[in-house]
Amino acid sequence: MRTISKEELKESINQHLLWLNHEGRKRLVLVNYDLRGSDLSDSNLSNSDLSDNNLKGSNLSNSNLRWSNLRGSNLRGSDLSESDLYRCNLENTHVSRIYGHPWEITVYPESLAIGCERHTVEEWERFTEKEIGMMDNGALPWWSIWKDSILSYAALVQTD
Repeated sequence: MRTISKEELKESINQHLLWLNHEGRKRLVLVNYDLRGSDLSDSNLSNSDLSDNNLKGSNLSNSNLRWSNLRGSNLRGSDLSESDLYRCNLENTHVSRIYGHPWEITVYPESLAIGCERHTVEEWERFTEKEIGMMDNGALPWWSIWKDSILSYAALVQTD
């Protein structure tokens, strides 16, 4: 795995922002880098290629990862809270827990636990609004927002 200094990483992200605004020519492409413990919080990393990286323990909170490629990356222990993962390629990634939500979310090989509720992904998909609402105060509005992302993520993790 290759390495990159904090300064080089910051400059690469700045160049990527220019690229996103059609003001530059440098899209963020970091493939097969050791980025353990990196602070990428509050970053716009949309449309970047961060595949096959070691991002273990990194802070990606509140980051825009829309349409990014994280395929094959190690995200164990990373903070993805409030991150936008719409159409993000998480195939073959290694993640088992999602942080930053009102309830702890853990993906197991055979089930998905949200708070104290542990069920299969198929069961989570079939729960009615009434059943979700009865699980906890505030569960239904939260589930309405996060259901698709969490279930997609769980399905990807479980197929590894």
